[in-house]
Order: sequence, then C-alpha cells, then structure tokens
Amino acid sequence: MNCEDVSMQTPLYLAGDLDPVRMELFSAHLNSCPGCACELGRQAAFDASLRTGILAENVDTSRIDGYIQRQIAPQAPSRNPRRWLVAATGLAALVLASVIGIWAFAFRTKSVYAAAARDHRWEIVDGQPRRWLTSRAAIAALAARQGVPDSLIATIAPPGYRLVEGKLCRLDGRIFLHLVYANGLANFSVFLRRPDGKGPAGTNREVLVATEGAEHIAGFDDAQLSALIVTEQSGNAALAIARSAAAVL
Repeated sequence: MNCEDVSMQTPLYLAGDLDPVRMELFSAHLNSCPGCACELGRQAAFDASLRTGILAENVDTSRIDGYIQRQIAPQAPSRNPRRWLVAATGLAALVLASVIGIWAFAFRTKSVYAAAARDHRWEIVDGQPRRWLTSRAAIAALAARQGVPDSLIATIAPPGYRLVEGKLCRLDGRIFLHLVYANGLANFSVFLRRPDGKGPAGTNREVLVATEGAEHIAGFDDAQLSALIVTEQSGNAALAIARSAAAVL
C-alpha cells in the first residue's frame, strides 16, 4: 500500500470500515511513513471536532413540535396515545436523519477538499512525476469525455494565465479532470467533474472555502458541475477563481 492508497482509504479507516487485511496494510504503511501518519492525525482531529460540533448543535424543533401538536389536537392523548407516539417517533427519526445527512455531506466535502489539496501539493508544488497531457486539443478531448464543457476550460483562468497541462485523477474515490494553469510566477489547480448526486446540488452555486496546510481550496457543487480550485497563493485568490468558474457555466 502506497501513499495514494492510504489517502483514498483514510475515510474508510476513520469510519471503521476497513477489512482486517487492508487494516493491516494500512497500519504497516503508517508505521513507515511519517507524512501519512501526520495527515491521518490531522483528519482524525477534524473528524472528532466535526462530530462534537454536530452533536452539540442546538436543532430548532419548534416547527416539528407545532406539527405534532396539530396532529394530536383533535383528540385527547389518553384516547389514542399510540397515534401521538407514532407521529413523534417518525418525526424524531426525520430530524436524526437530517442531522446525520448534514454531517455525512460535511465530512465528504472536507475529505474531497483535503484530497485535492494533497494532490496539488504532491503533483504541482513537489513535482512528483505524473503523465500529463499538454496538447490543448488532447485536453479538450479528455474534458469532453468527462462531460466538462470546453468553454469552461477556455474561460476559467484569470487574465494572464494559460492552460499548462491536464489529466484525470482520483479524489476520495471519484474521478476528476485535473487542469493546471500558470502565468510564469504562480499556478493553480482546477478539479472538475460532472455531479454524482451525492451532495445537495442546487442552482445558487454557493462557493465553499477551506485551507489545508499551505493550500487554499474553494469550490462549488451544483446541478451541472463540481469544481475545486487549489492554490498556495491566498484564500481570496482561490475564491475569486471559483466564483469566476461558477459565473461562466
């Protein structure tokens, strides 16, 4: 098991879903790789804080309480307590499912953002050898096969930047188109894919931001495209590029 394997399987490890064989390989790699061990510690700490925050959140149940009262108002509780119990149990399950869904999406988003930051760090900043496409036509053809519009590739970069290279990569188990833009002094990565329906797609293209080490990430996930921008320039730079990408869709 190498560093990339560990990165992809970290969410399974944190969730306790690794089988014994993979768990043994995972642990063996951590014992020999301080970098992966350190990254796992950071993700585990975030996982713990996220769980604490979600569980500590004060969920407003006033609307649900009102609905229950309206359902049981026509009759005395003593005449049919079963109806009240069924309604309360069902609505409580709905609230719990909503909270769990919010937590799951937040964790998945954090995991993908962290994976994008690592990929940019390893492949662009550290320059680990990878097979890249550098032909504009070849990149456009690859993007078309992934359902990514060529118009976005051409207009996503700020003035002065040009498309340098592109390829496919895997972030948290999902395939993204990885594009790299540069202007001679700085560069940034763009990760694009068609949405898979696992997140709350919408039409407002709200941009979410995060920081992982020296990398700043900004992205959005709507009905047409999922996009992540990663750069070590600044959080504002990542945010501006992501908003520009959302605007040209």
